Amino acid sequence: MDEKQQNKKKYEALRDELISYIKKNNLKQNDQLPTIRELIDTIGYSYATVHRTLIEMEKEGFITKRQGKGLFVNMDPSAPNNKQVALIIPKDFSAHKIFIDILTGVRKALEKANIGLLVSISNMNHEKEKETINRLITNRVDGMIIFLENHYVNDYSHIAQLKERKFPFVLIDRYIPELETDYVVINNVDAMMRVCSYLKYNRDCDKIFYVTSYEDSDVISSCSEKIEGYKYSMKVLYNDNAAEPISFSELAGSIDTLSTTYNNVGICVNHDALIVELQKKLQEKGSDIPQNCHVFGYNNSYETPLFPTVEQFNDQVGMKAAEILIEKMKDPDRPAVKLRLEPKLLIPNNNDGGFSLES
Repeated sequence: MDEKQQNKKKYEALRDELISYIKKNNLKQNDQLPTIRELIDTIGYSYATVHRTLIEMEKEGFITKRQGKGLFVNMDPSAPNNKQVALIIPKDFSAHKIFIDILTGVRKALEKANIGLLVSISNMNHEKEKETINRLITNRVDGMIIFLENHYVNDYSHIAQLKERKFPFVLIDRYIPELETDYVVINNVDAMMRVCSYLKYNRDCDKIFYVTSYEDSDVISSCSEKIEGYKYSMKVLYNDNAAEPISFSELAGSIDTLSTTYNNVGICVNHDALIVELQKKLQEKGSDIPQNCHVFGYNNSYETPLFPTVEQFNDQVGMKAAEILIEKMKDPDRPAVKLRLEPKLLIPNNNDGGFSLES
């Protein structure tokens, strides 16, 4: 037997032992597994074998790794052979509240329908996203909920293939205008119009800027719709037909100048994390956001709001996507459902210093 075959035998043997361990200890989805070191000491395989086996088992959907927390059961191998749905997200849950909220909603709908859930993270890597989708189909999942990574606009052939083979899937947060698919997104155009109206009429801003996450973020459907809402608002509110978004680096480098040029400046950001990043960058220079610069966030990314922001109700996004997928799994030929959920502004409450949703 050559070395490649021996390594394969070791992987298969360890994989079987780990599945047996999960069954023997009656571990269910989200139960924690021993650490890699504990597995090495207990089972007796080398680090290389254990590491490779865990990578393969994560690809197969049996386990999941959570940064800084350890290994967890992702699929119960002893559970009845019910239907399985995969949720694909571009970044780790631990650093992004949006994905935790989406997962909560997805899980609620699937548990009600007695459907299992696998979770896979693409790490904002286009090739990994494509590879993951192909692998999940091979592993016979019955449907997918996909939060596309940022570069899908350059190549969505893998999504087109899913559509061609009538494989049930639903896109969330972003969609592909050129492709007729099921999706659940936020009404970002309307949300940005309401943000701009708030800044003009509640904060007396005589100039409003929209700040993108990075240089090419405007091509993503969710971002492009925010920009659409911003431009329309500038036309209606200020008779400005030439308004264009600015980059984060442009804002950081010119915010002091803006604060002295205008009485009150409105700053709409693509997501809340940009506000924290801006504060950090300014603090490194010994300054802070000027008082007459009124920043409005997006997506309510933190447990306690730092600034006015937009509440997207991402748990509802996840739940609605799962409900649509369940129906799509029953009837793959049904017409595509294109659902836009209405967000609300989360604004300062002058009575108690906290925040409250707009009525």
